Amino acid sequence: MSRCIGCGVKLQNVNSLLDGYVKDIDHLVCERCFIIKNYGQNKIVTKNNIDYMKILDKISDDDLVVYVSSLLTLNLDYINKFKNVILVMTKRDIIPKSVKDGKIIKYLNDRYDNILDMEIVSAYKKYNLDMLYDKLIKYGKNKKIYFVGMTNSGKSTLINEMIKSYNGYNGEITMSNYPSTTLDVLMVKIGDLDIYDTPGIVCDDSIINFLDNKYIQKINLKKEIKPITFQIKGKGAILIDEILRIEYETDISSMTFYVSNNLSVDSISLKNYRLKDCKNLSYNLDCDKDIVIEDIGFIKCTNSCMIKIYYKDKIAVSIRDNLI
Repeated sequence: MSRCIGCGVKLQNVNSLLDGYVKDIDHLVCERCFIIKNYGQNKIVTKNNIDYMKILDKISDDDLVVYVSSLLTLNLDYINKFKNVILVMTKRDIIPKSVKDGKIIKYLNDRYDNILDMEIVSAYKKYNLDMLYDKLIKYGKNKKIYFVGMTNSGKSTLINEMIKSYNGYNGEITMSNYPSTTLDVLMVKIGDLDIYDTPGIVCDDSIINFLDNKYIQKINLKKEIKPITFQIKGKGAILIDEILRIEYETDISSMTFYVSNNLSVDSISLKNYRLKDCKNLSYNLDCDKDIVIEDIGFIKCTNSCMIKIYYKDKIAVSIRDNLI
């Protein structure tokens, strides 16, 4: 049975409510991919992380995994699932130029035993694509090469740009702002290499699952971030657009926000009750920590402080040592 060249799902012309539907079984692209590509609209899929994990479970210890993660949030939750990994950090173009690649690589160097090598790339700027391709050849000889990553990691954008760079034509993997665009394993040719693209792993609690496409576009940047820093003391609050409220209690510290500059980031009074009636999470942060908000960005804190984060739907938050 044929598979969609956009998302890898098996094509079928029996049930329009199921994944892979096409009116004409001879079509190469499923109806969902056609709608995403041409109209920017999404269609609910029937697959979920349980299905995607079954796909990833089939990757053997002998295979090479290219684990793709956005530098903005650097989600490596599943990297220890695989034995032989090249870590690829995407979206270099949106991280300030003052942040040096070597500092990021040093940060990660001793944290994982299964990482064979690392590369920092920008698909849009074609930054370090040749370096990555050389590493795929070096480590992928006589191995199956799988691209793995969270949704919104830039995985499909990267693969499409590599197809264009090394094959001489535009890639056809479906890209969108929506989670779960790739639905099954999709084999593509990149130069002399056969690459297997896998579905993006969904972070169920990520706020992006509850936003419409217009707002997701607002969050997803293609320009370098201009960090916003607040000197904070005592008690107060900072509002990120109308999606997050962060209250803090500290002696003297600073918070630097690395988020889309399309979002408003404003210091507000505690007497301002915007989002105050929402659900919340509390953290007692040690000094020199980052607050990572999946698919939104991260906040660098310089000193210990108490914080409370208010949010409307769901939110995925993690704490790490300062990345930069």
